[in-house]
Amino acid sequence: MHGPGGDSGPPHVPWQFLVRAGAVSCGLALLLIVNVRGAAFYVAWSLIGLALVSEAIATVVHWQRSRRQPRA
Repeated sequence: MHGPGGDSGPPHVPWQFLVRAGAVSCGLALLLIVNVRGAAFYVAWSLIGLALVSEAIATVVHWQRSRRQPRA
């Protein structure tokens, strides 16, 4: 089945997903590459933690919005 307007192209990736993926990738790279001590350790885990928390919040918001909309 085609998307709205008959568009059969690939699905659009939300920019928020790209930001979260970048934060997790950067955090993991810091943990793997840098001798993780001191500030770099906290920066790496902060990036990963913020990405996971923001994803959880986005999921809850999506669930709440989908429950409010009547199904066709």
